[in-house]
Order: sequence, then C-alpha cells, then structure tokens
Amino acid sequence: MPYLRALVMVAALAGTTVLTVVLGVTDPEAPLSYPSRFLIWNLFLAWIPLVLAVGFAAVRRRIWLVPIGIAWLAFLPNAPYLVTDLVHLREGYELWRHVLQYGFAAWTGLMLGVVSMRLVHRRLTVEFGSVAGWLAMAATVALCAVGVVIGRFQRWNSWDLIHRPGDVVSATYDWVSTPFSSVQSTGVGIAVAAFLALAYLTMWGYEAIGELRWRTGSRRNPTTG
Repeated sequence: MPYLRALVMVAALAGTTVLTVVLGVTDPEAPLSYPSRFLIWNLFLAWIPLVLAVGFAAVRRRIWLVPIGIAWLAFLPNAPYLVTDLVHLREGYELWRHVLQYGFAAWTGLMLGVVSMRLVHRRLTVEFGSVAGWLAMAATVALCAVGVVIGRFQRWNSWDLIHRPGDVVSATYDWVSTPFSSVQSTGVGIAVAAFLALAYLTMWGYEAIGELRWRTGSRRNPTTG
C-alpha cells in the first residue's frame, strides 16, 4: 500500500505537469512560447531534486550520500522557484489560462521540493539521528531561499554552479554579507524561507493524521471505515 500511494502521488504531480504543458500547447495566442516555454523548462529542473532524493533515500552505501546530497541541494531551489514565476502574470485576454498555468506549475514545484526534502530528511534521521535531520532541514530551507533569490534577482541557475562557481559564490557572498543593501532581495528570501518551512511542516504534520485514533463512540477501527 505505501508503494501504491507513492506511485499515485508521483502520478498526480506528473498530471499537474502535463496540465501546465497542455495549457501551453492549446494557447491560441502563441502555443509553447511565453509563458509556456520557460515554465516547462523550469518544471523539468524542478523534477531533478525528486529524482536525486529518491536516489539519496535508496542508496545503500553512506559514501554516496555526499555527492548525491550536494547535487540535490544544488538543484532543490528550482522547485520552489516556480512559485516566484507568478510575478510574470499580466492582465489580458488569456489571463485565466495563465493563472491556471502558473498555479499548476507553482503547486507542482512546491510539492516536488517538499516531497524531496521529506525523503532526504528521513534518510538523514536514520543515519545520523533526529537532531541532525532537523538541523539539516533548517539549513536546507535557508540555502534554498538563497538559491531562489540569486536565481530570481541575479539570474544564476544550477548549471552556473558547475561552470561558473566562483562568480556565483562571489555574487552571493556580496548579497549575504550586506543583506540590507538590497531590501527587496532580502525580503523575498525571508518570505521564501518561511513559505518553504511552513509547507514542509505541513507535510510533516500531515503524515501523523493516519496515526491518530479518534473517539467516535464506536468500537470499530476508525482507520478501516
């Protein structure tokens, strides 16, 4: 049953991804141009953290946790980044089409990020304990928010970490070391961190619902009804 539910979850996320694409393909104004093209690319990047997180959770040897974890952390900001794409919404004839398109994309990106974080958190807890797991998630939220900000305002992406790491680190350090020099970037970073943290805690808390036992006055098992 857990594997079936996991497959259903992946299928649902794939479904909202497909809906985003379909809305772009059927756009009478400009099929697969703006905003569909960059939304589809961003969705592709947002799926990468989930794939890496599955590998992180499934790999047997600890030595592989480091390279997979680094790659996962590098690509993770691409998932919540889709929420910030809502800034591109403009009024016009196809406003409602774009509202749905951006909404599907933002929801998919956020869920992909949160689910991948949950997989990584569970593996870290098994390997290093509960405290280490939660500290890692707190650091992940902070670093992910930084990644979203430098992607949105400084226009860096995950690939730049590979072929231009020095430039990315330098630009990021300039902002982080003087956060009040760019109030907008800092404000967005704090908001993204809070949003991602609350979304993750919602997912974490939701998992406990199936373990609750409600007092209904009936003797039958409430989980089977």
